Amino acid sequence: MLYELRIYRFHPGKKKTFLDGFKKARRFMKKYGVTFVAAWETLEREDEFVWIRSFANAKARDQAIANYYGSPEWQKIVGELRPTIRRREVRLMKALPGSLK
Repeated sequence: MLYELRIYRFHPGKKKTFLDGFKKARRFMKKYGVTFVAAWETLEREDEFVWIRSFANAKARDQAIANYYGSPEWQKIVGELRPTIRRREVRLMKALPGSLK
């Protein structure tokens, strides 16, 4: 299993706009092979949002990302989501044996 940690920092006052759009995006992630794992708000930083998504392997990730970001659903909301993000970090991770239930 391949996990993708995504950390977003928002432009001032844009977090709510992002979260509203993110709810829409979650509705069709699975359809295109993107598995939503969990999301968090950072207590120390009001403008930060952290989430994890997963894929079976690197090839599945490549295909899912192409399908998801090329989808008509994504094209409808990308214009409202991307401008809210000031900074984005993406880290690919694999779980250590015995670390997940």
